[in-house]
Amino acid sequence: MEFDQPGMFTRAEALATGFTDDDLRRGRATGTIVTVRRGYFIRTALYREMTAHQQHSLLSRAVYQESGNEAVLSHVSAAVVHGMDTWNIPLDKVNLTIGRSYAGKKGRRRILHGTSIDAGEWTTTDGLRVTTPARTVVDLALSTTPAQAVSVGDYALNRRLTTATELDEALASAHGKTGIAQARHAVGLMSSRSESVGESRSRLLLGAMQIPTPLLNQWVYDGAGKFVARVDFLWPELGVIGEFDGRLKYKSKADDVAIAEKNRENRLVDLGWTVVRWEWDELESPQLLRARFEAAFARAAKHSAPGGTYSDTRRR
Repeated sequence: MEFDQPGMFTRAEALATGFTDDDLRRGRATGTIVTVRRGYFIRTALYREMTAHQQHSLLSRAVYQESGNEAVLSHVSAAVVHGMDTWNIPLDKVNLTIGRSYAGKKGRRRILHGTSIDAGEWTTTDGLRVTTPARTVVDLALSTTPAQAVSVGDYALNRRLTTATELDEALASAHGKTGIAQARHAVGLMSSRSESVGESRSRLLLGAMQIPTPLLNQWVYDGAGKFVARVDFLWPELGVIGEFDGRLKYKSKADDVAIAEKNRENRLVDLGWTVVRWEWDELESPQLLRARFEAAFARAAKHSAPGGTYSDTRRR
């Protein structure tokens, strides 16, 4: 018999449809199926087509089903369920909160968090108990780096999965927990106007370099009121626009995109704006990036203020 299951299946399900333990062993040995967790399998061809988030979702479901009625998916596992961006947060272990005093325990494929969880701090999604978006963001703010936490929080706020008020309430509920000071700091840096991990990381880096705080995702118009461009970062008093170019790597027609971006930049320059661009690699070289910004601010200071107008919403 050939394995033809459309998704993850258990040993019991395989045996019920005519497979034997020898078939399962042979399937693993030949690479036809992979073990998600002991007793849970999926066809290798399907598994290889999945994203890291999808693979983590499978593991989460398998671990969850064996974790008892108290368990709630939390931290990065909850973020995956909610569809949040989890930049640079490891996905090799499933995180669960069991809602009672318990010494945190790490296993090969799961981490158990023993901490209180109120009825309003979890919900049910696709048959899984999972912490609410606000609780999820705060849990990660307590336990990850500021850059990781802010990237998740920005995503949740931008996609309206949660609100600033809900995050403040979740922070209040976390009072006294280990990491609460860093969590408050991270939540205070989160913004609904950041639209990508690259923008979130850039914003944090600019702040750390003591670059003046920019306006985020502004619509720029010429003197006649015609739309010119939507830009990532804008310093109106300094006459400078900043653009994070990480999105270009995801485009299918890179040459066409590059030409369009150059034409767009030319129109901004024609209005009198000084434009600074950077990419993923440059986020790892803050001193070089700072020097580029200082040079851009110096160039802009030699010119008159840009023409046209800008707005944080598109005009009709």
